Amino acid sequence: MEWISTRVKLPCEGESVLLYTPFRVFGEDHWCIGNRDGIRNCTICVEGKEVTLFTHWMPLPERPGNFIE
Repeated sequence: MEWISTRVKLPCEGESVLLYTPFRVFGEDHWCIGNRDGIRNCTICVEGKEVTLFTHWMPLPERPGNFIE
């Protein structure tokens, strides 16, 4: 899977995806799980200008099978 720019395409409505931010709002982690609304509604102020917090996203991998024995 590759990162998709939020300027090029947004995930489908209601789809959970991995979101990336170049800003250190989560400490050392630069990603979280979110959705289209998070991309549209989360902003940050950089040098006096409001910018989109998340710049890229990618689909989540499929969940693992049932490993309970």
